[in-house]
Amino acid sequence: MKVDIAIVGGGLVGGSIARALGQSGLSLAMVEPRSPRPLPGTGFDLRVYALNPGSVRCLEGWGVWPRLAQERIAPVQEMLVFGDDGSSKLEFSAYRNGVFELAAIVEESNLQQALTGCLDGQTDFVLLSGVECLRADWRESAAVLALSDGTELEARLVIAADGAESRMRSQAGIEVEVRDYGQRGVVASFDVERPHRNVAFQWFRKDGVLALLPLPQGQVSMVWSTADAHAQDLLAMGGEELAGAVGDAAAHRLGAMRINGAAAAFALRRLRATRLIAPRLALLGDAAHNVHPLAGQGLNLGIADAESLAEVIGGRGLESDCGATALLRRYERSRKEDILAMECVTDGLHKLFSSSLPGLSRLRNAGLNLVDQLSPLKKLLVKRALG
Repeated sequence: MKVDIAIVGGGLVGGSIARALGQSGLSLAMVEPRSPRPLPGTGFDLRVYALNPGSVRCLEGWGVWPRLAQERIAPVQEMLVFGDDGSSKLEFSAYRNGVFELAAIVEESNLQQALTGCLDGQTDFVLLSGVECLRADWRESAAVLALSDGTELEARLVIAADGAESRMRSQAGIEVEVRDYGQRGVVASFDVERPHRNVAFQWFRKDGVLALLPLPQGQVSMVWSTADAHAQDLLAMGGEELAGAVGDAAAHRLGAMRINGAAAAFALRRLRATRLIAPRLALLGDAAHNVHPLAGQGLNLGIADAESLAEVIGGRGLESDCGATALLRRYERSRKEDILAMECVTDGLHKLFSSSLPGLSRLRNAGLNLVDQLSPLKKLLVKRALG
């Protein structure tokens, strides 16, 4: 089979680039071994994302946003960030920044289902579902992918959206820099006694970073980024005990809490590919970068990757080869600054609030209060976060 572009990985970022290229006039094939998960029959998905307005605009432009189950989306209209001294606080408000929302909380399965629905009717697109890409042969004018069902897929450009353990990245010889944080992100959803009023809460604590994100129907999604040992302790708790521990850590801000379903956890690390491109290859999303989830920007970076690559390919002009090195270099240049800035912010915050150096706790908490009082700086931070 021959196509212009082969997308390896049909998750949220792979689906996004497939939609972004929908009007490019190029033929696309997407390789994805797994079927999309259905929406939960009760409650909410454990994996949720805080999509910034920039990502929402992209999804609207690609026709994805209207397909989402809108009743399952919650806007974030305020964000309260607390230090570890019990009194320092930083507040962000959508209203004060002249926007409707700071972010939209969307479940992974909701977004995946919407992307799949859009791609079902897309022309010049084929989904190769239930098969894996085993190896790649990088040639001068094309790449040839060997699939697990015996198919050979030839493409002028391969887009690797196959996650942090990307096989395509490895086979292209692109090295990665990895920093293991020694932490896990513990996730669960809860019913809460008091209304969250579309406010997202975050506590920088001595035992990690706790976030409570608003969900519809008076529920919240929890992400507690904490040391591996503490994460194991949290996962070993019964539902009532875990709800009590989260409530205590959140200073009972939302009153009594009751867990919905079970908790889960995922390992946290920083991963950076030394290059975003190789001959006939472009990396997107987790295949290119992982950042600490404390800023909630991982998927936003991946959607921005898709937007940028689609713009480069769509603006190729008289260049007939969509995998031309000059185009790939343009994509890499367009993304490096944004990715590096987010890596520095998330890694820096992690180091700052996980350090036990004498006097640093007082300094960082004073810093939160100072930023809260400096309106121009707060506006700059919000503008950056909005995408």
